[in-house]
Amino acid sequence: MSQYSSAVRGIRAPLEFVLGGSERAERVRELQQTLLAALSAATELWIPQEAKRRFSDAAQKIAENGVAPSVLEPIAKRLGPLLDPDYARRALSQETVKIPGVGPKIAQALARKEIHRIEDLLFFLPRSYEDRREISKIEELQVGHSACFEGTVTRSGVVPLRNGRSFLQAVVSDGTAAVQLKWFRGIAHFQDRLKPGARVLVAGDVRRYRYAKELHHPELEFLNRDAPLGSLPRIVPTYSHVEGVPPRTMRRIVESTTKYAADLVDAWLPETSARRHGLADLGESLREVHLPSPHLDPELLRERRTPYHLRLVAEELLLLQVGLELRRAQFSRRASRPLAVAHPGVQKAIDALPFKLTSDQERVWREISSDLSRAQPMNRMLIGDVGTGKTVLAILGAVAAHASGGVTAVLAPTEILAEQHFETFRKLAQPLGLNIGLLTGSTPAPQRRSLRRLLALGEIAIVIGTHALLTESFDLPKLAFVVIDEQHRFGVAQRRALGDKGENPHVLLMSATPIPRSLALTVFGDLDHSVLRERPPGRSPVETRVIPPEAARQALDALREALARDEQAYIVYPLVEESEKQDLKDASRGYERLVRALPGVRVGLLHGRLDGRERLQTMQEFAAGRVRVLVSTTVIEVGVDVHNATLLIVQHAERFGLAQLHQLRGRVGRGQLPGRAMLISEPRTEDASRRLAILEASESGFEIAEEDLRIRGAGEWLGTRQAGHLPELRLADLVRHGELLPVARAAARDLLSKDPELRGNPILRTSVEQRWGGRLDFGAVA
Repeated sequence: MSQYSSAVRGIRAPLEFVLGGSERAERVRELQQTLLAALSAATELWIPQEAKRRFSDAAQKIAENGVAPSVLEPIAKRLGPLLDPDYARRALSQETVKIPGVGPKIAQALARKEIHRIEDLLFFLPRSYEDRREISKIEELQVGHSACFEGTVTRSGVVPLRNGRSFLQAVVSDGTAAVQLKWFRGIAHFQDRLKPGARVLVAGDVRRYRYAKELHHPELEFLNRDAPLGSLPRIVPTYSHVEGVPPRTMRRIVESTTKYAADLVDAWLPETSARRHGLADLGESLREVHLPSPHLDPELLRERRTPYHLRLVAEELLLLQVGLELRRAQFSRRASRPLAVAHPGVQKAIDALPFKLTSDQERVWREISSDLSRAQPMNRMLIGDVGTGKTVLAILGAVAAHASGGVTAVLAPTEILAEQHFETFRKLAQPLGLNIGLLTGSTPAPQRRSLRRLLALGEIAIVIGTHALLTESFDLPKLAFVVIDEQHRFGVAQRRALGDKGENPHVLLMSATPIPRSLALTVFGDLDHSVLRERPPGRSPVETRVIPPEAARQALDALREALARDEQAYIVYPLVEESEKQDLKDASRGYERLVRALPGVRVGLLHGRLDGRERLQTMQEFAAGRVRVLVSTTVIEVGVDVHNATLLIVQHAERFGLAQLHQLRGRVGRGQLPGRAMLISEPRTEDASRRLAILEASESGFEIAEEDLRIRGAGEWLGTRQAGHLPELRLADLVRHGELLPVARAAARDLLSKDPELRGNPILRTSVEQRWGGRLDFGAVA
């Protein structure tokens, strides 16, 4: 039982007993002692200054007058509210609560680590653990390794240096050998205690000085002289560095806080759910994480895989899921115009498609059209593997918007992708009577003015563009439907800026990169999800091979064979031009070499630095078959659809992410002809080799994305921009703890199904807002 629990029970019991009328002198004396001890314990941590004064006055009265009912009744009235655990819980979230040993300087240092409240401190988890259960002999100490050993101080003293400074030196022996300990700061703290004969437990890194071993600023625990060897075996937590707070001080602060306040933290995960998944009690979990029992496995502690860590992770994920559900609910309460999904023009568009919708596409269209028909804005993410036909569903939504008198805006991250979308939309939508507009950074001013005029007149049904669509000066009248492609390349503010141009338009976010489930439930947890997995019939898997640079001749032979069959090919490089900093092949020189190696074959060059018109012309000529080989950077990663392209060659494939390589190979084999990808690579790490081997073995983008996440981690997988949108999880690791996300999501939805706005649970809502409010930006378009 924690000291807090003992204190509360100790205070309540005597007050209730004495006020109940008992006058037995022996019991009164016993209760007086209990009450005084309880008051002392309870005031250590969580009672504000004014309340501490009241406790002090009460204790003084009891000491002077005993515990007669006449004395206790007014005390009970004044202190009663402070004895309520809810008061203590609220106190934990207040920055005014004082922690023993934390003065203004340490408080400022903690604040720089975003530790403002006691709860922040309790959830500041150890980054690792030192196993001090194994006590080494001093003769076994190894330079360059950390060690824990016991011994007796044989000599100590302050040693002056020539520069006027000094250091404290002590020699410790355990009978097998001796070792020197040195302190260059904080000398006074140890000087009086490190006397010859003192027994100490020492932990730290062993280094060499001349011919001797020594430790600088080791951690010490002073032992009783008659304590048996290894009398303090324990696992010691180590915390991330807090500038201005020594590690030993940090550990002491967290330890004292944990002892007094671990049981005060509210547990939000239902106990039935916790028990079902083998998770420990929350208070016990905080104690075991900060003050681990000797029987725990240090490796599991370091990996945060103990039942205690998992309980804390589940609580954090639950608060996140509640926050995401609150944001989803707030977005859905907005009013939006229903779109005419049942309009005859929509069915006409489906019938006019040059192919039949797959069963997967039909299912997802039902999900999208159900959202579009409502008076609340759609906020849905469409996740589809390469070549599953996401664009077609976006066009059907645009047809419904047009039938309702509204405009559709399609936002793409690059000019090349915007231009590709323009061609695709124009091919499918213009026969339906829908006019398409294009706006990019390269669009000339006269064309911009013309586009704005046509939009104002209602003559443009769909406008496709890049970030240029987001500028304040560009209006989108009657905006009803927004499609954001490759949404992970946009920040939240950019996506919101486009949504703000209309009156709560319906929003469809599309990702051609299959998103691992754990990321979908966190970064995009407030969105509805639709998934496309089925590819159009007749499309063969792309054969993928990894070859070393010395076998690159095979790739050139494969290219010549493809050209002889009148097929086309992509050659992808990681760089546009030669770099002095990186020894990598580049697209510009690769283009020149291919032109020389393939006389009579038209070779095109495509990268992001080219003028927009030049890029568009190159792509049009490649699509028409006049350019046979396209040398490119990753600008062809998405959106490029040339059915006659069957061969992809990637130089320095180890430089690309798995998901990116999967997207690139999706550019070939898009028609009836089989595709082939040759990845030229010389991986220098085991991870790089694993990634490429997975790509050879798997055709599923979802499997590849999950494996890529495991190898690279969430931040790198998402990339810089989107990683900034990833909530800062203190405890959870989306790779190691992904199995807890569905548990947290189910619990969050259950909580909110009974109380959608948490009006009956303001403490939980406050906890969510304190933890995530600023980062989740409740109510924003995701």
